[in-house]
Amino acid sequence: ITSRVTRKDAIFESSREQAIRPRQLLKAKKVTPSARRNRRDEINSDSLEFSKKILHCAYHPTDNIIAIATAHNLFTYVAK
Repeated sequence: ITSRVTRKDAIFESSREQAIRPRQLLKAKKVTPSARRNRRDEINSDSLEFSKKILHCAYHPTDNIIAIATAHNLFTYVAK
């Protein structure tokens, strides 16, 4: 998903496993080409799994709510 205003990207992945509560806060990471050596805050582009597709993504224009649908699941994210 790319923001029209800030031009920043976000990558989401669907999974059948139940989401677990992260032990630490999640941080944004930069996607880099495979030939380049990665730092701690970067992800190698070869390690991304593109076969798990998001079929529909929607957001509310004024509230902080995002809905993401896959073949068998619907995920909603609400920022408080």
